[in-house]
Amino acid sequence: MNAALLHSPCELFSHLYVERAVIDHPQTKRIMARFPRSHIIEIDHYKDVFNRPNQDFRIQSRSKNLILARREAPYLYEGSYYSDGFEFENFFYTPTLLGCLYDCDYCYLQGMYNSANNVLFVNIEAYFEAVKPHLDKPTLVAISYDTDTLATESLSGHSAAWIVFAGREPNLNLEIRTKSANFKPLRSLEPSAQIVLAWTLSPQVIIDRYEHKTPSLRQRLKAIAEALQAGWQVRLCIDPVIYNDDFEALYLPFVDEIFATLDAEKIHQLTLGSFRMSSTYLKRIKKMHSSDIAFYPYEVNDGVASYSKAVEQKILATMVAKVTAYFPKEKIRTWEI
Repeated sequence: MNAALLHSPCELFSHLYVERAVIDHPQTKRIMARFPRSHIIEIDHYKDVFNRPNQDFRIQSRSKNLILARREAPYLYEGSYYSDGFEFENFFYTPTLLGCLYDCDYCYLQGMYNSANNVLFVNIEAYFEAVKPHLDKPTLVAISYDTDTLATESLSGHSAAWIVFAGREPNLNLEIRTKSANFKPLRSLEPSAQIVLAWTLSPQVIIDRYEHKTPSLRQRLKAIAEALQAGWQVRLCIDPVIYNDDFEALYLPFVDEIFATLDAEKIHQLTLGSFRMSSTYLKRIKKMHSSDIAFYPYEVNDGVASYSKAVEQKILATMVAKVTAYFPKEKIRTWEI
């Protein structure tokens, strides 16, 4: 069984590494006050800990530490080839956190970072200043791209801060992608057409097998139902679909469960996509020997590992046919390599 996080982020970290340059930052003080029993270790720079070579990602995943740091430019990156920019002329993602509380076997972070620890940048005001020069035209910023911002919201407050900032910037649109069931910190905020809360969903068997420490499907659906009821725009992301011999037996009843719980008319969009990852990251993940998902015989094209075209098309055709029994086809986004 998947052991979902049973404690808030404030109870998870036994050690806090804090850059000396931010020790007096108000956000640092607020966060440190939440960890009265944790060991506080002052450091010069987060990279001295986070980028240190020869760390064991899998062992660190069992007991992560938190690093509080000051981010220096760049604060924004051009939207990734692996992501949907939804036709916005400006599409960026931004790393206010590095690492994730969750441990999904198909996550590229395992291949991208040396460490499973989490870095939280306390100077979020610098990110806002960085995005302002781009707001002369409609701009999409994905704020939860290399992490799960909502999962750490009770600690960081980053999602709420971005939403409040977007309220002052009519050309700023945000995507907050998550597997969290932690909708509570957003309850007091006004829903906005500029904000999309994008929930990643998987069948419970896939969650148990590959999405370690994440909330159950039932918990996520409950959070989504609350967000919809409050008037937020919600995108459902069945992405990545994980293919195996039981694919149809797992995913078709899963779609039934989603639409038995949620009001399809209130859902903004639905994204379908299958597993894809940089082949370089996949090679690193294979060396960990931690999951069978890394050893599927993927095809590699232009540095991207993915299912064969035949399997990918089977996944999309099956899922689109099933989802359109409940949901308009024109509101479905599909992702193909």
